[in-house]
Amino acid sequence: MTDISFIVQNAIPWVLYIFTILGAIICLMQKDSLRMAVLTSITGFAIAAIYQVLLAPDVALTQAVVGAAIVPTLVALAILKTREEPVSKEDGDS
Repeated sequence: MTDISFIVQNAIPWVLYIFTILGAIICLMQKDSLRMAVLTSITGFAIAAIYQVLLAPDVALTQAVVGAAIVPTLVALAILKTREEPVSKEDGDS
């Protein structure tokens, strides 16, 4: 029974590492900046889970709040505020 628990304890961090790397790669592959900002939270949650597995619950909680909630929200709001609205033919000067 100890062999199975040893394998599980060593496999969980590696699965989280792979999930974090894949989340970052998926985030980088996005062409839409707003979608990229939202997908940043996947990596933030995975890093928070890694901290929890590594027995750092205070850092995990901080990472979950800041890295997975606040930063993607602020980046998404900044992107939405700075986007230009398309100019229609009626609005434009001719």
